[in-house]
Amino acid sequence: MQHVDVVVVGLGPTGAALAGMLGQRGLRVAAFDLLPDLYPSPRAIGFDHDFMRVMQELGIADRVLTHTAPYRPSEYRGVEGQLIKRLDAAPPPHRLGWAPNYVFDQPSVERVLRDRLAEIPDVDVELSAEVTGVDEVVDGVVVTVARADGSIAEVHALYVVACDGGSSPIRKRLGIALDDLDFDEHWLVVDATVNHDVLERLPQTQVQYCEPARPSSFVIGPGNHRRWELMLLPGDSLSEDFPEHELWPLLARWIKPGDATLRRAAAYRFHGLVAQRWREGRILLAGDSAHMTPPFMAQGMVQGIRDAQNLAWKLRLVVADNAPTALLDTYDAERSPHVRATTALAIELGRVICERDPAAAIERDHRLNAEHGGSVPTTVRQSMLPPLREGLLARGSPGAGETFPQPTVVVDGRTVLLDDVTGPRVRVIVTDRADIHEVRKLTSAAAQIGGVVVVLESGRGTPPDAGCVVVSETEPLIAGWLAALGSVGGIVRPDHVVFGTADSGGALVALLELFSSRVHSKAQS
Repeated sequence: MQHVDVVVVGLGPTGAALAGMLGQRGLRVAAFDLLPDLYPSPRAIGFDHDFMRVMQELGIADRVLTHTAPYRPSEYRGVEGQLIKRLDAAPPPHRLGWAPNYVFDQPSVERVLRDRLAEIPDVDVELSAEVTGVDEVVDGVVVTVARADGSIAEVHALYVVACDGGSSPIRKRLGIALDDLDFDEHWLVVDATVNHDVLERLPQTQVQYCEPARPSSFVIGPGNHRRWELMLLPGDSLSEDFPEHELWPLLARWIKPGDATLRRAAAYRFHGLVAQRWREGRILLAGDSAHMTPPFMAQGMVQGIRDAQNLAWKLRLVVADNAPTALLDTYDAERSPHVRATTALAIELGRVICERDPAAAIERDHRLNAEHGGSVPTTVRQSMLPPLREGLLARGSPGAGETFPQPTVVVDGRTVLLDDVTGPRVRVIVTDRADIHEVRKLTSAAAQIGGVVVVLESGRGTPPDAGCVVVSETEPLIAGWLAALGSVGGIVRPDHVVFGTADSGGALVALLELFSSRVHSKAQS
């Protein structure tokens, strides 16, 4: 019987990212996927800077970027075609080191992820492998795998993470129900490669057609890739392989046969669902097995990546550093409320688009126009997303639960992104005005938990002695953030979530001690 630390079931983006992050942290991982290769068609088409930060951690950001393009502004058009809402990204400098939003070709990006897994010695991938049993035993979980050649294998793991999709067999075996967030609509998703001479007559930005006759969306993908999402009405086909004779009339306002090559056309149910619990003993759920989000904020895949990022460092501590298993309870406590809040935002946008009643749609247009005095402002997409509010945080501390900024920094004469200097570990951030004795205490305490002290050099203080990483920001992202919070420093978790900040060096030492005790205590709150 093979023995590993973690089994990952399902190698979509969530499972592949999790397997890679665990393997890079030195855990032995066995990853299984039912399909013989990647799913060949695009499903997601957008991701954000949280996704790119994980790709950076995996060392494949540059490879991924070759399959992306900038995410254009989103214009919501009302009953008469008028602008009623507009979303866009914040301008540079980018707060997390990457553009806030991208469009991408999913099969190509997934291929980059799979190729990266093949480069990590501690990750063993098996395809055409169906997980037929997941049975918890005294010292772990026994996973039964049926291979394509008919053989049956058993793998012993300390933990199993089910990333096996919305219909998750593992979730169903565990009897975990899904909470319905009251959004369930049938839509048609069409992906096409459009001829070059046709592109210029199509919209040059993303458009949400909030038209009661048939709400629809137009999305500009990388290169010649264009996507249409159209609400299906009573009497329309609900086939996963949508009939072409019904398809072209729906696309007639944009393209006609001969203008583009269809990549796929499939009916989907856009719905909001969240598992009632995300952990059952040594078995955890992540990605679509734990939640499904309507696509109106391009957050569905990213939510799964955040799951993986949240789990990776906690599993490493529990498996390799003997942290208490109660640390894993913070996964559900943190991710479930965040997913519910983010999904609620996506549903709210969906309801703006999906209004079918003509009178209600006209009222919606008038209301949105009146709210802004007749001038439609641009809403920054990322400003809509909530911070973490529960779990392993210093409650009441300024900035707790936010995502820590990632500036470009100068260190030892090199100009790099901060994460490339520190890696995904606990970071203590402090200005160079901090008392040297307090910095030394922080450095010693951080080293005991595998962390690092990062000192922001401003030229106004004396850089401390060895043991710290001293950096200068090319743009004052962290310095401005700390100043806005009234803080001199903060504690940042390995998943870039801020544990808390403090207004003095002494308070920062106490905050680091609190973090260490919370991570290694037997009761998480």
